[in-house]
Parts: sequence; structure tokens; C-alpha cells
Amino acid sequence: NDKMSLLTKIQSHLSPLSPTFDTQLFLTQLYEPSKIYKFDDLMTALPIVAEGIAGVQFYLGEEGDEGGWEYGLVNLAAFLAQCMKETIQYDACDENNWDMYNNQYPLSNACGQLGQSYQDYTCPPGEEHIQCPVDPNMEITATTHATWYGAPPGLFCGPKEKYPKTGFWDYAYWCDNPWNDPPESCDVYEGQKAGGFNNDEAVENRAGREDVEGCCWWGRGVIQTTGICNFGKLNFYLGARAAREGRPSRYPTIDFCKTPDAICSSEEYSELKWISGLWYWMDSVQNYNSNGWYYKTELHKFVNGGMTDDSFIDSISGIVNRGCHNPPCATGDVDGLTDRRGNFQSVLSALGLPSTGTKPSSTLPPIPSPTDNLESATASVSKSSLQQILDSLTELRPTIESNVLMYRNAYGVESLSDVYTFNAFIESLAHFSESGIGGKRFYIGSEQGSEQSSSDLRYGMVNVAAFLAQSRTESIQYNACEEFHSDDTSGKFAISNSCGQYGNEYQEMKCTDGLESGMTCPVLTDMRVEALDDGARYFDRPQFYCRPRTDEPFTGYYDARSSQINNDEAFANGSGRTDVEGCCFWGRGSLMTKGTCMLGKLNYFLGSRLNLDFCGGLGDICMRAKTNPAVVWEIGLFEWVDRIQSYSSDDWTYIDELHKFVDGGMRDATFITTVSDILTKGSPDALGRVPNSGQRWGNFNLMLRYLELKEEKPTALWAKSSSERQYDGRHTSLMLLAGGVVGGLI
Repeated sequence: NDKMSLLTKIQSHLSPLSPTFDTQLFLTQLYEPSKIYKFDDLMTALPIVAEGIAGVQFYLGEEGDEGGWEYGLVNLAAFLAQCMKETIQYDACDENNWDMYNNQYPLSNACGQLGQSYQDYTCPPGEEHIQCPVDPNMEITATTHATWYGAPPGLFCGPKEKYPKTGFWDYAYWCDNPWNDPPESCDVYEGQKAGGFNNDEAVENRAGREDVEGCCWWGRGVIQTTGICNFGKLNFYLGARAAREGRPSRYPTIDFCKTPDAICSSEEYSELKWISGLWYWMDSVQNYNSNGWYYKTELHKFVNGGMTDDSFIDSISGIVNRGCHNPPCATGDVDGLTDRRGNFQSVLSALGLPSTGTKPSSTLPPIPSPTDNLESATASVSKSSLQQILDSLTELRPTIESNVLMYRNAYGVESLSDVYTFNAFIESLAHFSESGIGGKRFYIGSEQGSEQSSSDLRYGMVNVAAFLAQSRTESIQYNACEEFHSDDTSGKFAISNSCGQYGNEYQEMKCTDGLESGMTCPVLTDMRVEALDDGARYFDRPQFYCRPRTDEPFTGYYDARSSQINNDEAFANGSGRTDVEGCCFWGRGSLMTKGTCMLGKLNYFLGSRLNLDFCGGLGDICMRAKTNPAVVWEIGLFEWVDRIQSYSSDDWTYIDELHKFVDGGMRDATFITTVSDILTKGSPDALGRVPNSGQRWGNFNLMLRYLELKEEKPTALWAKSSSERQYDGRHTSLMLLAGGVVGGLI
């Protein structure tokens, strides 16, 4: 309420000043009102940033202090002073091509001006997962550009295949030559009077670039949001990525990593020009704390001191323009320092500051430790801990891809899975570790604020190993997104296995716990779904399907010996089903997540983010995975954090047992055996057998070695008891024939 009171005060104070801002402050160099930056759009943006983005709010002043809202007004004035210099005076949303080098305007200035490289402006350690990837095939042309006589057109980017080398813009070229053969006209952009492209030879910008590949990250918006980190943050907290990963998103349809130009081109969200700059201000200026200079403390000092000293605005100008509060920094002196000072005084005057009313108290906010930068409110684990896990896995990528993410195709050739890809796994793991789903996160070994020890790192890596071992067993070795026939009676596979294998009834796997009971998918008798044939093709078996009894009153079996389907008479699966009505809830994803409860939970927590209906659109899930490979990993990771990590009984809790396993030297097979029981049967005490139990155990041991958690070679599968070998013999033989992981145990 206090924050809203501050916002109301500031809005009430600003509203009558609309004509002043639009006609006296937001002016171009020709002293004309800006056509791009409007007061009304600013007022639309202000409540959004006051409410907060990722737990960070635009500073409106001190609550409970009668005059405390003046701090908020001065914060806004400092922001606008920089905007007036950076963009408003040029009436530009996109960065102009303005850096003349060797008396030319290189077209490669799109990559960076004044010797900068925008695509190399990465996020700091611990936040690398937020930054945008650099797509070499991205093609964008700026929406706005300078309009002076002979001015260069909008910056553009494109692949080397299309633009192997680029030249320069010749601002003195006379473009209106109707008598030339062929005729020439000034048609590069509307209103062009002179100038033209000259690509006769390659021309470097100050940083030595001659191409524009991946150079789509020039400044946009009112403070020229620049670089892959800043655009990545916009996408992570405000855009399509936030929506995909289940966080609140103001602009869920805008992917700022794929369409950074939306900031300038969007007519629907014209406030984006302000939002992008305000977010930068909140993230990088309000949060600035270096060598004893903390923004909020200095703001309070300036206001309390009567608002007469230029040192405050000079320091802010240094932060915005050069990255430090005490320039010259490594990148040079502040550009236009005098203009920035004048802008600040003009805005303060328009706001009636310093005022003659009630003054705020002189209390200064405490200066936080420089390491206490404001973190996203969505993060519940130490980003440095997560980054160590991701870095370790990335270093081991060749090992993981060549040993874990492989399958043997229909021709017997070992191939890298195109269903289970490394990049999609890392992306999904990062999301589930940092943001999670439904309040549950993938365990990486430490909590937010705790220091990461070597033991913590091992806990997280062993959790990864356990997940990958089960995924390898369930799906990866078959390159399968969907479950297929594996439960047989004397070589006969019941067609009704789609209803459930090994005695399970998937449509009866309902949620029974409190609020979750309402998440269960309804079983519709008229559903018709047919699985993809990826895993089925692996063993040359028919794929699962479901359809009503009106279509097929009963079902028979598939005879593996004759490779024929026999539907002459009913043949029951392990639970007694002889039809496939409503039997559409077979396994999907890396852990073959199945049943009306788990698929219903997926629909509740992941459906909108992945744009999938996990209850009514079951046939779409694996089709979507072909274009978004993260789908198969996210389904499995969701089940892992929901069912495995969260498992707790009177005498066995997953996290505690994980710690015991690691602390005990990672030698006891009881841990992974119990995990396999929980995954396949629901609990260690449930009746029934675990399909491929020996393979799960062997895969886990190999994962520990592949992830460099154990040096010794795992005990071979053949060292098991004779009864257990017989128990798993059929599945072991199939796996060896398929070139599975256990073959590496010999």
C-alpha cells in the first residue's frame, strides 16, 4: 500500500506536466517534439516497473516518510536526463550509425561502435544462462535511423553467407541520378536526400570487423539497451522465455532474443521503448555499488544536500555511458557530460525541485556489500552453484554425447540421438534448477546464499547422474519419445499394452492427494491417438495406439517370432485388458512419464508454457518435441523433482539418502535400486518387478564414471547373483544386442 501511495503521489504530480514534457523536454536537436518518445507511453510504463520485474522495483522513494517521494522524483529525473542525451534528441529508437572511422561510416558498425563488440557483452559469472545466444543466421534491419542530409540508413545484420564482407556508407554520394544507366534514385530509405552504399571493398570498423554476422545487438530503446546480456535479461524476466519457463511475463509473445527489434517496432506495446530503458536502470544503475559508491546512498545525499552538486549526475553519466561512476573508465571519457548535466537540471526544474514543501528525512540507506547485488526473486538456489554444475557438464559434453546420448539405429549403426540433445538438456536443467515448476526445483547440492563446497557439487552431480541413468534406460538408448511394447508373454505382446505394462493400469494412475486430485486427466472413451514409431521401430514392433471399443471391440497380440499381428481373438495384457479404449496415457519423455495423474500435473504446471495439452492433445507431445527438443527433457525433469526428489517415507528420504550415498564413497547399490523402485513401482515396498533393474544399476555406475565422480571401473553386471541375472536376463540380452550402455561394463 505504501508503494502504491508513492506511485499515486508521483503520478498525480506528473500528470499535469504532460505538455511540458512533450513540448519542452522531449525535443529533438531541431527543437521539435519527439515523434517516438511520448509522455503517455512513459506513464504506461511507470506502474509496470513500480510493481517490479523479477522482484526489483523502480525506486519511488522512501515509504513512511512524508517527503520521501522526492527521492523517487529525482531518480526519475536522473533517468530522463540520460534518455534525453542518449536517444530523445535524435528521435531514434535504434542506435544510429554514427561512429565515423577513417572518414567513413562502416556498415559493420552494427557489431559495435567506438571499438566495442556488442555480441561479446556477456552476462557476468553465474548469469551466463540468461544471455541470448548469438544466432549467425539472424537477419534484422533497424526500424529507425538518422535523418540528416546524407545520413546512414538503419543498422543491419546478416550471415556471412549473404554478406561475406561489408563496405561503408558514403554520405557525400549524390544518389539522384535518373540519367545513369541504369537510373539511380535516393530510395534506400524514405526521405533520403543523399548518400549510398559502397561495397567495392571490405571496410573495417574500429574493432576490425568487416562482416555483420551475429551483429544484431545494437542499442535500442530510450537508453539504448545493448548486448546479448541485456536483451537476455529482458527475455528472461519479461519476455517469451519467462513465459516458457513458468515465470510471470509481461510480454509472453515477444522473444527478445529472436526479435530484439520488437522494442522499436512494436505498435501494440509502444511503452517497450521506455520499459527496456527502465529495466536497465533498475538492474544496472539503481543496483550499482562499487568502491564505496552506492547509488541509493548517493541519491539520498544529493537530495538531502539541496540538489546543488553536479557530482551525483556526473557519476550516473559515467555509469550509463562508460560503465563506471568515476570516469575515465577503461572505455574512455563520458560522451556529452555537459548536456547530461543540463538535461538533469531542466527535468528537476520542470518537476519543481528542489521543492519548498516537506523535506525527506536525512537518513541514509545502508550500503550493501558489493557482492550483495539484487538477485532475481525467482531464484531459490545459488547461481554460482548452478553454473558450476552446468560448466562441469559442458566440459564433459564430448563424453556425454558419445556415451550417454547415443543409440543404435535400424541399420545397426551407433548414432547421436536427435530426440535427446545435449543443448536441450542443459537448457532444461538450468530452468528446473533455478526456477523450477510448482515450487519444486532440481537439486544441485546447495541452497541460495550457501557456499558451494566440493561435497555440495558432488551431491548435485550425483543427482544428475541418477536422472541420466534412468533416462538412458527408459528412452535414450532407443531414441524414443514414446513408450513401446516391452512386456510380453512367451514372445506375444498384447496390443492392449498401451493400457499399461507389467501389471500397471495407466488410466487408473490418478492423483489422490488433496488439491492434486483435481489435476488428473479425464479419461475420454472417444480418444484416438497413435504413438510415433521411433521406439517401436527400434525392435520392429507395432506402436501403441488407443481408440474406442466401437472401433475395435477387442485387441489381440503381436507375435515377435512371426512379426505378425493377430487380432483373431482377444489377448489380455498383464492387468487383464483386452481393449484399448481410453488407453492413451502411456509413457512420454525421457523417463516415460505415464498415467492420468502425472500427465495431468504436466498439463497443470507445464501445459501453457510449452503450449501443449497433456490431457486432450496427447498425440501432439512428441510431434512438438521434434521442433522443441526441450520438451522430452522437461517432462522427465518434472517427474524427477515431483516424484523422486520429493519422495519421503518413514525411513527413506531421497535427499538424505543421496547425501549418505555420496558421503559413503558412492559404493552402495541400495540407493539407485531404491530410486528405480520408486520410479517404476511408486515405492520400494510395492509389489512387482522393476523392468531392466540391472541395466539401471549398471547405467548409474557408468554415469558416475562419465561425470568423473568415480575413478574405478564399475562392477560388471555379470557379478550379480545367478538369480538376479536370470531375473534380468531377457532385457540384458536385448540391451547388448542394441549396443546399450551395459556393454561398456565388460
